[in-house]
Amino acid sequence: MTPLATYLTDRDADAGLRIRTAAVLLFARQGYAATTIRDLARTVGMTNAGIYHHVPSKEALLADLLISGHRGLVEATATVVDGVAGAAERLALLISSLTATHALNPLTTRVMDGELRALTPGSAALAEVIALRDAYEDRWRQAVADGVREGVFHVADQKLTRLALMTMCTGTSEWYRPDGDSTLEQVCAEFVAIGLAAVRAPARPLPIADLSLLPDLPWEPPRD
Repeated sequence: MTPLATYLTDRDADAGLRIRTAAVLLFARQGYAATTIRDLARTVGMTNAGIYHHVPSKEALLADLLISGHRGLVEATATVVDGVAGAAERLALLISSLTATHALNPLTTRVMDGELRALTPGSAALAEVIALRDAYEDRWRQAVADGVREGVFHVADQKLTRLALMTMCTGTSEWYRPDGDSTLEQVCAEFVAIGLAAVRAPARPLPIADLSLLPDLPWEPPRD
């Protein structure tokens, strides 16, 4: 694997990808507000003018990352769950795909989950990200609601249950390591078991998402 420092300063690499990778790294580690164009330029070995040649502004760069990331998540999720009739099966696929996406893209998903507030209120970019986020969360709402209606799930509060399950999945961006005690497939399978137990579904084997169908987030910084 290419060392991160080499990747970010490699003159032969695509400049736009290098800038976006550096932006994810800096936005995730020190926050969007604390990151300057000068920081980005220094990280990728470019001048400030060089950065502006590829992106019109820091906010436009953030908006591009958020829109592309959320769109990728929505599209990949459709591929994973469309055509799956059972609510329990759909919830299992949602849990495993969100878990794996955050585990494999910890810095990108940290930016996606935490920097929406940095976009200008009322902007078209903010509206687009919110619409994509809502479309994604509707998959979870529908799966939980269908399970309750079918008598497969038994929950007191559908919204709180959905939020708790999604928070469990997104937490892998903080602690999962490829060289840890459990493989990602094992983590996904265990989270599916925990999630279905939380909605009091009958215990039975359920699928996990095909990891090859996860969203393509190419600007995730390579691990050092």
